[in-house]
Amino acid sequence: MADEFVIHELQGSNVWAKDGERLGVVGEVHLDRATGDPEWITVALGLFETRQHFVPLAGARRDEDDIYVNYSRQAVDDSPQLDPDGALTADEELQLTDYYRQF
Repeated sequence: MADEFVIHELQGSNVWAKDGERLGVVGEVHLDRATGDPEWITVALGLFETRQHFVPLAGARRDEDDIYVNYSRQAVDDSPQLDPDGALTADEELQLTDYYRQF
């Protein structure tokens, strides 16, 4: 994944849901503790949305400035609400992983 997803190239990219709906723009990029590879991105769903939603990069694909994730807008919107500032804790990562595993 490190070759496909480079932090500075991810930030500001458009994020698209699996059904082709635009989710928003990448806000933050969170790295895997063990590998240092980008593992999670955050995205605000809409112009007036202030909450940043975490979305896993696992299974995502990039096409120039666009990132296509394997989740619907509703799945991202219903994701656990976590603070996007700072590193994710192990418990927060587990919470997100468990949530997205159902899709």
